[in-house]
Amino acid sequence: MEMRGQGTTNPEGGPEGESQTPVRMLCLGDVNLGRHVGQVLLRGDTLYPWRYIADSLHQYDIVFANLESNLSDQGGLTEDPRSNTVFTGPPSGAASLERGGITVVSTANNHALDFGLRALQQTCALLDQAHVAHAGSARDSSEVYAPALLSVRGLRVALFASTEFINGARDAAWQKVVASPDTGRLFPLIRKTRDSADVIIVSIHGGVEYDPAPAPGLLRFAREAVDAGADVVLGHHPHVPYAVFAWHGGIIAPSLGNCVFEQPFKYWTQRSFALSLEFRKNGDGKVSTTYRCYPLHAGYQPRFLAPGPEFDAVMKRVCSGTSTE
Repeated sequence: MEMRGQGTTNPEGGPEGESQTPVRMLCLGDVNLGRHVGQVLLRGDTLYPWRYIADSLHQYDIVFANLESNLSDQGGLTEDPRSNTVFTGPPSGAASLERGGITVVSTANNHALDFGLRALQQTCALLDQAHVAHAGSARDSSEVYAPALLSVRGLRVALFASTEFINGARDAAWQKVVASPDTGRLFPLIRKTRDSADVIIVSIHGGVEYDPAPAPGLLRFAREAVDAGADVVLGHHPHVPYAVFAWHGGIIAPSLGNCVFEQPFKYWTQRSFALSLEFRKNGDGKVSTTYRCYPLHAGYQPRFLAPGPEFDAVMKRVCSGTSTE
């Protein structure tokens, strides 16, 4: 896969309309449909988290996000009364994702089992009903590493997802239902899928929350994933954005930061970006990829940033062309 990276901006502050000949994908950071957002969803406003960005998301063929919360029926609860770090979106969260334009999510993250196995299984079922593709967990342990498969105008995309850890896990039993970044299992599947997919994307939930730079282990895994055949690696969990860079013909975004996630206690938990990928299949069957970064303000209702100091700060941090190779 030929990679051509470019960090360009839209002067209007959000993704602009372009030719639909290439396949266009937008990648978002952490999405939490629990807590306050979940309560709004329970009242029936399923557009609430996407109100200011849905029009832009619907311009894309594929829209990816890390679904940081289960979608399950907990009798009106959207967080554990004992701890607000344990949360779930309500069942209507699946319809919210669909309405917002999200087409594929990772369900592999540290909150995947916040409300237990039944909630995780319900999450998968609800996503299936809403026609939102997903990867990273499964109701059947034999399917836990299976990628989400998407096809758009003849371009075949496979997306794998995994997480380094699960909150509260005392042993490795969670790996029967949620994918870990086990390179001995994951990388052979990537190589096998390489023969049937034009584009391979790997989502990795790992690193250290709020750290200003990617953890060495996260970078090592991302580079090895590209060397194993991945074209794009998308990172989540730090809740702050990191610079996008090229590696051996692939694109690595170690952390997309927050999207629908309210963490007002730090500057960079509130400023993030969406990564736009454009795949163009050439006559010889090879795929070239270009990327753009669109700064956004994260929170309950994320918004794309207009040009100005915040916009410039995000662009300098994530899409300045700086490499961490």
